[in-house]
Amino acid sequence: MKFFVHSLTKCAPRIGYLAELNGKPNVSVQTPLVMLHTQGGQVPHITHEVLKLVNSNPHILQIPLVSVYNFKEAMEYFDGAINDFIGSAESICCLTLQDPSNLTQQGHNAKGKMPIWTKNGKVYYDSKTYMDTVMSFMPDMYHLLSDGDTNQSSPHKRLSKAVDNTILFHKECLEIHRNCEKLKDSLIIAPIAGGYSIPHRKKCLDSMLNDDIEVGGYLIDGLHNNGPEVEFLSFTDVQPIVEFSINNLPCQKLRAVQGCWNPVVVIKLVKLGVDIFDTSYCRMLTERSAAMTFPIESSEESPSYEINLRQLRYIDDFQPILQGCQCLACLKYSRGYIHHLLSVQELLGPVLIMIHNMHHYLRFFEKIRECIREGSLDQLELGIETHFRRYQQEILLPQKEPVVSDSLF
Repeated sequence: MKFFVHSLTKCAPRIGYLAELNGKPNVSVQTPLVMLHTQGGQVPHITHEVLKLVNSNPHILQIPLVSVYNFKEAMEYFDGAINDFIGSAESICCLTLQDPSNLTQQGHNAKGKMPIWTKNGKVYYDSKTYMDTVMSFMPDMYHLLSDGDTNQSSPHKRLSKAVDNTILFHKECLEIHRNCEKLKDSLIIAPIAGGYSIPHRKKCLDSMLNDDIEVGGYLIDGLHNNGPEVEFLSFTDVQPIVEFSINNLPCQKLRAVQGCWNPVVVIKLVKLGVDIFDTSYCRMLTERSAAMTFPIESSEESPSYEINLRQLRYIDDFQPILQGCQCLACLKYSRGYIHHLLSVQELLGPVLIMIHNMHHYLRFFEKIRECIREGSLDQLELGIETHFRRYQQEILLPQKEPVVSDSLF
């Protein structure tokens, strides 16, 4: 797999594409793009069959190791690629370390080892055990092992250890990759550690750029510890780090971030030149019964940024989630019916919300690419930011109406 970009820019929005996939010569995906976040190889609440109805275009599945670590033995017996194993042979798969939708537990770091927190407890990975797992999965693209356990409050000592560990992992993993026939066609994404310290980021970058020819892209890692809190991270805090990283990265290489970034921050990161995101934001909204309703096209009208379908105001609301939306949920079901499903804890409720959120978020990225081509990204940003600011003001006000609680049923 290779990444091609139409304009060699630093901190500016750009259009590119991933192509020349092994076994999929006619498949290409445009950037900026959003990977479909999965758990255990499945998009939360949605089967592969339903996913094809949501969007039939080629897509990249993000597969966090923390959710599939126990697949390794079965994968070795299977002796095939992870996308075939999970029943999505037509998909492109990207193996990552942590799950961006769940808060990553801090601490328990050791020199030369990185913990992941699974349902069965803590599991340590060093470069060899990690690359053994990558080889058994044979993904189309994967992140190198890294120490991204940093955030805004990380002290100097933790940042230094994170950078030293990441540099060590980078060198050891690349050495194993060079001698692995199974991974010769896989695209490598190298994480850059260092938290919110530019000197630490520079140290990490200076070391990694020595091996740039073997790396297909870079992940700006260590900005947060994943989970729902990422939605409300301030762009002004992350901007200096992202700008510094991108200004010092090769223009022809892929740039990625992870996390539940809200759409306003997504657009701002795209304007800095970030190419890849993920749909963990869709899952996070669905878990709190919220559906995206912000307008994407200028012709669309919506009074709200998102709606919570557990609120009692929707009990007799026979409108679709979003007027004019062409997703399966909006075409066939009403807000009132989905509210009922949520109230009685029917599994179909989150399924329908996730279908809508995925459809809407994928449309959002299609619009981003269109706006980059037309030079109208500022207008899209202004429209969505207006709705988001109004939403922020609303959630800071005292709640005026009850939300149906599971404990009542």
